[in-house]
Amino acid sequence: MKRTISVSLNGKAYMLDDDACQALERYLKGLEAHFATDPGKKEIVSDIESRIAEHFDEYIKVPGQVVNLEEVKRVINLMGTINDFDSSSSFNPSDKERVYPKLYRDVDNRILGGVCSGMGHYWKVDPVLFRLIFFLITLWGGLGILIYVVLWVVVSPAITPTQKLEMRGEKININNM
Repeated sequence: MKRTISVSLNGKAYMLDDDACQALERYLKGLEAHFATDPGKKEIVSDIESRIAEHFDEYIKVPGQVVNLEEVKRVINLMGTINDFDSSSSFNPSDKERVYPKLYRDVDNRILGGVCSGMGHYWKVDPVLFRLIFFLITLWGGLGILIYVVLWVVVSPAITPTQKLEMRGEKININNM
């Protein structure tokens, strides 16, 4: 009988068997050591932990299910092992996996709220086209302003590096972060 340990990732508790917990702990400590000199170390490691938690959520079918060593190894391979990445490598652990962009507001390339920039990333079109459309709809009766404000409220902003990668439709692994 294996011992199980409760681990908190991204504010949620997961039950891991002893071997899986040790492997995950080694991986996370290795990440912290690798990014020790990076000024955004805390945010990068936090985003990676969040992504690991998302993979665990996909794996767990029943509440209280124990995550085993094989699942931890699978997630580490998806994310990329510490030896697989450095600044000069072009490692991409999940080339077979197709990634689709998610709709976020692009707060980095915004004029007002970043709605048009986010839509531009989502549909892979220049955001100027969406700005022009909103302008024309606004001239046509003011509806453009209402639609823009609703989208500004409804669509969440891309703040973390993970969200920015999802917005652009790029694969999320340690190299990209």
